[in-house]
Amino acid sequence: MPLTANQSYRDAAQQFKQHFKPLLLISLLSAFVTVLLLKTFLPSTDPLSDFLQNGESSDSLFALIKDMSDDQRSVLMHISAVMTFSALIGNTLLVGGVLKYLSATAQGQATSAIRAIGASAPVWPRLLIQTFLLTTLVQLGFYVLIVPGVVLMVLFSLSPVLLLENDRGLLKTMKQSVPLVWKNIRLIAPAVIAWFVVRMALAFIFGSFGLMPNSLILLISNVVAHLASALLLVYLYRITAQIR
Repeated sequence: MPLTANQSYRDAAQQFKQHFKPLLLISLLSAFVTVLLLKTFLPSTDPLSDFLQNGESSDSLFALIKDMSDDQRSVLMHISAVMTFSALIGNTLLVGGVLKYLSATAQGQATSAIRAIGASAPVWPRLLIQTFLLTTLVQLGFYVLIVPGVVLMVLFSLSPVLLLENDRGLLKTMKQSVPLVWKNIRLIAPAVIAWFVVRMALAFIFGSFGLMPNSLILLISNVVAHLASALLLVYLYRITAQIR
């Protein structure tokens, strides 16, 4: 019997519900690390926030940047670098921890959120580089048009799962992901696109709190976003196990 999307959704939802507490803890820890890095390395963003809020809504981003002083541009570059670095570290911990936890439980091994994150440590360098490459490629796709970015995001979505499961090179697993996803596009694409829509909605909702909200709001937004990513990882892990 061919695998259907509804069966896959129910299976992932059941697994997510069954392991909700460890997945929540992994999401909380990775979100905490992200927020800690942001608050540690970011300067005060109040002057820049005031400038952006006082800008005309019709102005483009390039026009706003053109009107910035050298100090404001320097602050903006620093903020962008720190936010990117913090997100990469947090996502690496999240992906590594969730996938190692799922792998251990699938093999009947007793484990915990902390152990899973620690067990993924040997893969952190490769996973970090792969996350950076995937993020860069997808963002380049979005800069061209939205559609290329979405397509790249879907085609490479199995790369982290293959990297941790097969213990192979990061470029090789990215290459393997493309045909595997393409053959099962009806199962994978809707879930990845739904996750992307949820992440955009969360960014819009929590973005109303300002460029850099207080630590509690920032932590809550990251935990919710990481939980959404954890659910997608559960789905992709289960799909990979069933289609290979």
